[in-house]
Amino acid sequence: MKNRIGAMLLALPVTAGGLSLFAGRTEASANSAPAYWTGTDGSGIVAVYDGGDCPIEVLHETLTFRIPDLPLMSMEKYDSRVTAEYELYNPTEQDVTLTLFFPVGFRPDYYDVYQENGAALPGADAYSVTLTQDGEVRDADITFRHTYSGNRGFRFDQYDLVNSLPSDTLTDEGSYGQQDVTRYSYTVTAPKDADSYTFCFIYDCNPRKTQVICESGITGTTNDGRGIAYAYLSAGETREVTFYAVGEQLSSPDIQTKLCVGWGGYSEEANGGWVSVLTEKTQNFFDFVEEFRPDEENEYGGVSQLDWYNAVVAMLTSGESGALFLSDDLPLLDYLMLWCEYSLTVPAGGTLTNTVTAPLYPGIEGTVPDYTYDYFLTPALYWADFGSITIRVVTPYYLSNSTLQFTEQNGVYIFTKDSLPMGDLSFTIRQSINTFVPYDPYDTITPTIVTALILLGVVLLIAVVIVIVAVHVQRRNRKFLAEQLGRGMAQEGHIDLFDSENDRKNNP
Repeated sequence: MKNRIGAMLLALPVTAGGLSLFAGRTEASANSAPAYWTGTDGSGIVAVYDGGDCPIEVLHETLTFRIPDLPLMSMEKYDSRVTAEYELYNPTEQDVTLTLFFPVGFRPDYYDVYQENGAALPGADAYSVTLTQDGEVRDADITFRHTYSGNRGFRFDQYDLVNSLPSDTLTDEGSYGQQDVTRYSYTVTAPKDADSYTFCFIYDCNPRKTQVICESGITGTTNDGRGIAYAYLSAGETREVTFYAVGEQLSSPDIQTKLCVGWGGYSEEANGGWVSVLTEKTQNFFDFVEEFRPDEENEYGGVSQLDWYNAVVAMLTSGESGALFLSDDLPLLDYLMLWCEYSLTVPAGGTLTNTVTAPLYPGIEGTVPDYTYDYFLTPALYWADFGSITIRVVTPYYLSNSTLQFTEQNGVYIFTKDSLPMGDLSFTIRQSINTFVPYDPYDTITPTIVTALILLGVVLLIAVVIVIVAVHVQRRNRKFLAEQLGRGMAQEGHIDLFDSENDRKNNP
């Protein structure tokens, strides 16, 4: 048992040291290097043709990833980007006009790091679309659009890109447009005795005809089979609390409320506090949605009335209980997918070159980081035909792995194929081929070394103490045994340790 305790004592500082070393690297700030950052996947363009299947062919696509720098290496600037150049051909006898989309996606995790340090990642100006025909180059007009995404981010195996495009019409999914919304409002004052309180709104309804939503986003059922929604207040807080019934109205006489101590509706009811008389207001669904549309604008513009309506319908259809758009505390725009939309016309029997440029935001993983770039190639399946493709990765860094087999030519990694590759593209960049060199873009290596040396010193000290104690105990036992042997005798293979001559006489 003592040996096991000794091993545990030796192992504990090492384990604790490992936790402290890594825990110090997970804070999202410019003074640390977390082991994982989520980036933003890229994608080829998606063409929408009003006449049905798209008749336009791609003769050749050139996809160029220019990666002169890596995220978080410097706050001065960031200029990595991808350019997709499509040589389009119209084999029909009529001009063909297309609406095209490509996803801007969501902000990468390290966006806030740049903001905190007074820097910025490339914005709306970094997205460009040009159209080249008969040697004449012109810029396409870009519109930024929004759709709702339940997940903050999208990946190849998790997002149905083609079926998630912004719509040009109000969606009627769930028939929300024909429904009314009834507000049930109270003014609530919480007592000052406890730290927090829960205001419970209890009701009965047919869930197929009525959907109750609230600012907290927390709804459920009670143990007696009724519906319940929650609002949270701090000690002494007074505010208006509102619950919303989308669809059929609730029966007012059946509505119950209670104010409970703490979080949740199963704790004891609060003593004191004040709740006003219920007030009700009914409005149509469209006006209700418009009332909560974000009014702020950024460099990408605001959220249009059309996109906002469709986003709210998508939220409610997916089971979202209202917190995203009813609460001011949640980052709503982090759940709205951003898209670039533009249009072009390919003349009958003619060609046109469409060039799209967008910033690159890789995911970052590991303390010796891998920078992973993911890019959708599969949207190209929706062209009438696809000829050949050339993919180039231009970077001073090392291409460590890829889903496609690149060859290096004069410092440029190149992949070519006479047809569209099956699957999508993912590749990883490292700063160096040497993966054993620690990397930290902001902290010097000294604190890590000092921490490691201190931990090593603690381990060695404990080891020395254990060895000294073990040696002392061993010497004491040997001395004791020698003394006993000097007074005892060996009989029948065992040691007799009698204390006196009389003991030996009395124990033959």
